[in-house]
Parts: sequence; C-alpha cells; structure tokens
Amino acid sequence: MAVQAGPQRAIRRGWRLAILLASSTLIAFHPISSMAQAPISSVTAQDIEFSIPAQSLASAIKLFIRITGWQVGYPSALVDGLQSRPVSGRLSPQAALATMLAGTGVSVQVTGPETATLVGGGSESGSAEEDGFVLNPIIVKGVTKGVRLGSDSVADTGTTTISGGQIEARSIGNDANDILRDMPNVQYQNDIDDDAGITDQSVIDLKPREVRISGARVYENNFILDGMPINTLTGTAESANKELEDSYTPPDQDQIFGLHSQSVYVPTDFVESATLIDSNASASYGNFQGGVVSYKLREAANDRWHGSVSTDFTTSDWAGYHIGTEDGLNPNNVQRQDYLKRRTAYEITGPITDNIAVLGQYSTQSASTTKDKYYRYTETDSVREDSKNKFYRAQVKAETDIGDFTLEGAYTDYDQVWENAGWRNMQVNQAARGLTSKLEHNYDFADGSLGGVEFSNIKLNSKLTYGSSRSLNDVNGNIGRAYKQSVVKSKVVTWEATELSDWCRTDPSVTINTICYEGATGDKDQGQNQVSWSQELTADVWQGSLKLGASYTYTDAYRRRSEDAIYYGVYTTLGDVTGISAFNCNTQDECSNEMFASNKAVYKAYNIHAYLNEFSTYGELEQTWDWFNIRAGTRLSYDDYMKNLDISPRVVATITPWDDFSISVGANRYYNAQSLAYAIRDQRPRSQSYTRTQTSGTVNDWKMAVVTGNLGDSASGLNTPYTDELAFSISGVESLFDGEWRIRFLDRRSKDQYASTKTGNNYTLSNDGTGAYQSVSAEYSKDLEAPDVAGLENLRFNASATWSRSEVSNDSYFEDSLEDDYIWYKGKSYTRAGFSVVTGNMDIPIRLQAGLSSSWLEDALTVDVAANYNLGYTGAKYTDENVTVDGKSHEIYEDFDFDAFVTFNLSASYQVYKSDMAGLSLNVRVDNLFDNLGNATASTTNPWLIGRTVWVGAKATF
Repeated sequence: MAVQAGPQRAIRRGWRLAILLASSTLIAFHPISSMAQAPISSVTAQDIEFSIPAQSLASAIKLFIRITGWQVGYPSALVDGLQSRPVSGRLSPQAALATMLAGTGVSVQVTGPETATLVGGGSESGSAEEDGFVLNPIIVKGVTKGVRLGSDSVADTGTTTISGGQIEARSIGNDANDILRDMPNVQYQNDIDDDAGITDQSVIDLKPREVRISGARVYENNFILDGMPINTLTGTAESANKELEDSYTPPDQDQIFGLHSQSVYVPTDFVESATLIDSNASASYGNFQGGVVSYKLREAANDRWHGSVSTDFTTSDWAGYHIGTEDGLNPNNVQRQDYLKRRTAYEITGPITDNIAVLGQYSTQSASTTKDKYYRYTETDSVREDSKNKFYRAQVKAETDIGDFTLEGAYTDYDQVWENAGWRNMQVNQAARGLTSKLEHNYDFADGSLGGVEFSNIKLNSKLTYGSSRSLNDVNGNIGRAYKQSVVKSKVVTWEATELSDWCRTDPSVTINTICYEGATGDKDQGQNQVSWSQELTADVWQGSLKLGASYTYTDAYRRRSEDAIYYGVYTTLGDVTGISAFNCNTQDECSNEMFASNKAVYKAYNIHAYLNEFSTYGELEQTWDWFNIRAGTRLSYDDYMKNLDISPRVVATITPWDDFSISVGANRYYNAQSLAYAIRDQRPRSQSYTRTQTSGTVNDWKMAVVTGNLGDSASGLNTPYTDELAFSISGVESLFDGEWRIRFLDRRSKDQYASTKTGNNYTLSNDGTGAYQSVSAEYSKDLEAPDVAGLENLRFNASATWSRSEVSNDSYFEDSLEDDYIWYKGKSYTRAGFSVVTGNMDIPIRLQAGLSSSWLEDALTVDVAANYNLGYTGAKYTDENVTVDGKSHEIYEDFDFDAFVTFNLSASYQVYKSDMAGLSLNVRVDNLFDNLGNATASTTNPWLIGRTVWVGAKATF
C-alpha cells in the first residue's frame, strides 16, 4: 500500500486488477460452462432456494420440512435405509421433493397447499392403498419462522435465523441490531457501568446498537445486507474515546464523534430475516473475528403490485423513569430528559413486465429533546436537539434466458445534532452517509462432468458491489473563543467585561472567573469508497456439494479536516493586570481595549488517504456418507497494506448415529485484516500552541511554543490479528414434542492482537494483545400444538441458556500497558485494559432467554413475547475510592454481588380490516414490560435511568 500514492493512479490500478480477475475467473469456468446446453427455466414466485446434500432420506426429508414449513406424512419403514438425491437451487417445494426422491422408489402425493404424503411404488398419482399397504403417516411440522437453529447444512451449528414476529418482539424502535439481543454469544450489557444514566444525546441516538459477538470487539464483526458488505473499514475507536458533553471546553479537537461500525443503518421495517453466525462459519465468510450478521430484506414481488405504509411513535410520557444513583438521590436536582420519537415507512413493489419486478422502500425515524442552557448565557434559556435517520432502498430483479439479474442499492442519511449548553452557539452535527449497491448475476448450468467427475446443480454467482460511507462532524464554525467575562479575587468579583454584557453575565454560583465560550471548532470527517468483484461457483458432487469463490476489493479510505481550526483558550483582561486602563492592540488579532487572547491552539487542515487492494479466494467441500458428514474448506487472503498471506482453515465433522441426533466438532481460524483505521490516523498533524503577552498595555506578537510534529499510528508490517476456534455441538429433535434442540461449547483464543504503547502523542503498535472467550449454550425451538383455547390458532416457542466468560488484554487499539488509569483489587495492581475480573466486556456470566409467538382469531391478532433473565453473580465494582501505590493513583475495586433480574418485551398486532387486496392493522411494542432495571447505576450528573418504553402505530397494506 502506498499511502501517498495518487488516488487516480490507484483507482486505475484497481480497475485493471478487477478486469484481469474477472477475465481469469471466466476462463477458469469455461470447461464447466461448456457443459451447459440451456439455462434452467425461470423460477416462479413460489420457488425457494434449496441446498440439501445427499444423505439418509429420513434426514433429508426433515431438512426439507424445516426449509419449507410443509407437512409431510410417511411411514418410517418406507424410508429406512434409503439415500436421497442432492437438491440445490431455486425450486418449487414439490419439484424439490421429487428431485430428492428420484431413484428411491418413493413417490409424492400432494394433498394440500403445503401438505404431502410419501408413498411407495414410484407413482406420483397413485394412492397408498393401490401400492399395497395402509399408510399410517407420521406428520412432522416445519420449524417456526420465529427462530431457526442451524441451516440446510448440518455443519452450520453456529447459525441462528430470526424471522416472523420475533423480529418485532426483540427489536426496539427501528434498530435491526436489536434483533440480536439475548441470542447466545451476543453481548451488549455492562453491569459495572456507574454512569449509565440517560443524556440529551443518548435519548435521541438512532444509530444501531453496537454488539460484541463471541467475545470480540464491537468493530470486529462482518455485517451483510442482502449480500452487500456494510462494514466501516475506517474504524470506530478514537484515542480520546469520549462522548460529546457540555462540560468539555472545547470537545476534543482530534476526535470524530458519532463513529459506527456499520456504514448502512438497517431498519426493522423491511427485514425478512436476520441470520447470526457466531461459530463454525463457512470459508466463504472472511474479515471478522467476532461473528457474521446477515440481514435479508423483502424482495421485489412479481405476482402483482403490493404496497404498505406504516407509522408509529413513542414519547417520554410513556417511559418509566427512575433515579439510578446508588443512594437513590438526585442531589443536583437534574431534570429528566424528555423526548419524542416518530417512525414512518413506505414500500411499493410489483412487476413492470412478465420478467422484471421492481421495489422501492423508504423509512424515516426522528427524535427530539431539549435541555437547559447554562445560566451565564442570556440569549436563550434552553436549546433543542434533533436527530433523523433516513433509509432508502431500491431493487430491480430480472429473470432472463441468460440467468437472473439483480440491481440493488441501499442508502443511509443520518443526522444527530448536539448543541453545547456551555457555549454560546456551538453545534455539532454527527452525520453519517452510507451507500451499498450491487449488480448481481445468477446462472444455472446443466448437469455435466469434468475429468470423469459428475456435477449437478451447477450455479455461478457473480457480483459487482460499490459502497461508500462518510462520518462527519459538521460544525458551525472553525474559530472558538474562551472569553473571560468576570474576574474573581478573594471570592469577590473585581472586574466584569462590558463588551460581552449583551449575551454573557456573571454566574453567581461560580466562585472563580466566569468564562463564556463562543464559536466552534471546525469540521472533520472520515470515510471510504469501496469497489468489490466476486464470483462463487457451487455444485453438487459425489455425496455432497462443492463451493469455490474468489474476490477482489479496492478501498480508498480517508480522514480529513477541511480547514484550519483555531481555539483561543486563554484571555488576559484588565482585571488580570494593574496600572493599565486599556490595551493597545497594535493591529493584533483577537484583541480589544478590555481583553486580548494570550494563548491559542491551531489545528492544521489535513487530508490523509490510504489505499487497499485485497484478494481472497476460498474452496469448500461438504460430503455425507450415511451417518458421517464433513465440511472442509480454506480461505486465503492477501492485501497490500499488511502484506501478509492469511490462511484460514475451516473444518466441521458431524456424525449422526441415528435420526434426529447429531454430534459436531469444528476447528476454524478467522482473520481480520481490515486495518485502514490505523493507516488514516497515521501522520495527522498535532495541534500547535502559540502564546503572547503585553508590555505596558501594548499587546506583543504571537510566539510559537514547543514545536510539535505529527501523530503516529501504523499497523503496516505487523502480523494480521486472528482467532482460533474450537466448537463442539450436539443437536437433534426431541421425541416428546418434536422440538429442535442444540447444546454447544465454544472456545476461542485471539492471538497477534493489536496492542500499543504511547510515547508523547505517538502510538507504537505491536502484536502483543491476546484474548480468550468460552461459552456453553443450550437452545430449543418448537412449533407447539395449540391448546383448546378460544380463538388461539398457533403457538411457537424458543428458549436458550448461555454461560460465557471473556478476557482481553486490550479492549481497544488505543489502550496500552503504560496507561495512567490503574485498578487496585485484592492487594494487586492492574491496568484497566488488563483487568478482566470485572464484566466490563458486556459479558453477563449466565443468561436465559425465551420467546413465545402466537396467532389468534384466524391470524387477525398476533402476540409475540421475548424474555431475558440474568442470573445473579459475584463480580467486582468500583468503590468510589482511590489509593496511591508506587506513586500511581489506583481506583479501588471490591467484590460485589450483582442481582438477578428479568425483562420482558411484548409486540402485538391486530388487523382491524382485511380484504383480498388490502388490510389495516394496529400495532404496539413494549420494551421492558414490567419496568425492571439492571445492575448498572447512574451518576449524580446523569441520574436518570429509563425502564419501560412503549411504541404504538398502524400499518396499511394494499
């Protein structure tokens, strides 16, 4: 990577490499493509994507049931000892079932829209009686659309998919990441937070929830939206790691506020399913050490035109407010932070020709609050702060004789305004702009052979994606001033400025000089532009399937300050000197006859780019021989920044000693080479200080203080951080209620992680960081037989229990072993980064989760409930006391018993009107139904905690 290389040259080089890769890939595929005689016929609206390898027929049928939700009846003796044919591609359920049964002598009788019976004799139209036996069918229902454990592959023991009503029950507001809450190996709570109270910014923050997965950091996951990457390669960690607060004067000049690990903020309005892969990830996934999250949104409809409009809102008047300080007091009489939030979503989709369908989606969510201005400012008593999150998506799908094409794009337009109550007029808009788009082609080849090896269901997926993201702090000015309004000597005001009297007054509660701040501190932004080309070939071969893929990605990342910013931080006034009646400015800047700036800091403009070319390829083979399945693959990656060839072996072996019971063991390695966060922070100019004095009232020229250089942050030349994983799983279907269950053990060891030591303002990076994560989880999912209750139609149940623990030597790249923040615990000194006794990694030791979905009154009423229970445990917590050891101040931590607590979330929808083409429903969502609080506490500065929240709304479809 050449950080100083010109962007045009890098772009031309990137495109030449992309074209070369595409040409080479197509040439490599030519021998197989020559087998094709004609493309597979276009699919219908009822077609489903199948990938069921050859295996015992009984197991294959159960996978078919789980995918489709069909009811299939058959006598167990009919399928004993039979082997299925592999099924792959987009097929109707009936065609898929027929393909699976080909050559077995078993036939299908379709008995209803989603029901079928298997019979012997090879006649699809015959009856059981005609085939010479009386059929005593075993009816097996498909697993609910609420929670699905695993996937079509038995190797995917670390995969969970959430859909249906559980999407609404698990999410709050309009945040798709909330769907992940309470899932095993997902951490988002922090019991030791002693400043968890709400703030003016937290109540209007509409960005997605940040989560840890399998013990990794929040920025080490791979988020995917409809097959498009939505990850921020430019990083979210900042050296100051502070939020915008009124007490900071000014806010950190080098930090960009409001950064997020995702470039596109996915709303729940259009989510069809959310899939989490926390372990045993396929070799087709790379660039993560935590987990993979894949969101599937609704697709364009080709049967008729559909549309929907929905809206809902919430207010602080419906929220449960609590004083969250440890003593339950509010000594500063801080008023609660009120808010109003609204959400609206629109969707329109339908066919424009026989083979082309289009879709358009738009959603917007807004929030607002107010807060008091500091007393010293006379122009207004309060300020209003707003945020708005807009999401746009468009899709065009075309089914042609040369394959299926999809053109799609999604865009996030986010603004969140903060106004400094301690300044006269400082506003910072923490804005985000994110785009992801793709042109995708899927082509099905006819069956064929290569080198004597038979291939079937051969498919080629080609994808060109373009994405861009930008996080910016749009500030209303680039010059800030800290005027001195009054001077206090011996606790008596001895001087007041007259030139500030129209907007600034002396604060009687301040026993030292009153400072009034004016202006702002300049714009900053960082972002990325990314182009990617990928191809994946899949086929059924031997006793299973084959997957081959390759990709090339070019990224241009940047961080910049568009113009110099100046902060005049100290003023000398007539009240600070004696014998002077007025200052002589002598044409000097920032000077009047009453005061002059005696100190300033200049933050120089900069524009840093880093360019990355990354190549990846992978191969994976999955085979099943009767009771044994193995999936083995390897992923290879290389980029021109780290300059490392990263080899990621992935293998999962599964035995199925009898139907509905499997044992799996997986060993995997995951690399995260997306290191441009450090490259674009490298060589930022440090601030330069200037001072000046006065002589007999005449203001002198500015003089530079100690000359400063540039900041230093670099990861080039180091090893790529990686995580080794060992995963053990047993799963099956229990015989009592036919519910799916899964028990898993996960052990992860993170190695070559980034660590840093700080010398002055420079960070020297190393691979000395480590981490570890272990968990045991048990999960269950089942469609229940509805009891004899009036109006009740269906019940779906899921539950999980998780024990986990994690430890990291460095919680962030910027935490180093030489930091000044120390902890004293049981007679021993720790750095904060290395202190893993506390559960500061959002990791609660034992958690239980359950979900219940129900439908009533012929599906007019749906009710979904999700519950989370944290067991009590003993951890460590800050005692609010400090001790000095070896000349260093330490925070004293002691053992603390954290209480158990339970929360319930409720989502309900009632359809008040329904016709063949339209409907109207009323909706309500309640988070923390019984208004319970966790173990986190609030400070006296921000003493309020929010428990229950309520959303109400309506949705019309047509």
